[in-house]
Amino acid sequence: MKNNENQSSTPFFKWIMDDFMLLLFLGVAIYTIFYLLWGVMELSNLPAIPEDVKQPLTK
Repeated sequence: MKNNENQSSTPFFKWIMDDFMLLLFLGVAIYTIFYLLWGVMELSNLPAIPEDVKQPLTK
């Protein structure tokens, strides 16, 4: 009975580390999310386009 309890209660991190496809997915997904967030932060820090530059573009 003790052996069955040990087999059914595997630790969460061991379960993640044993599944290489899950590790691959997490690695790509986390990298992508941080890269997108970094890009959004960079775009939000850009200064506004001055009006004298914007006017020739709208004609």
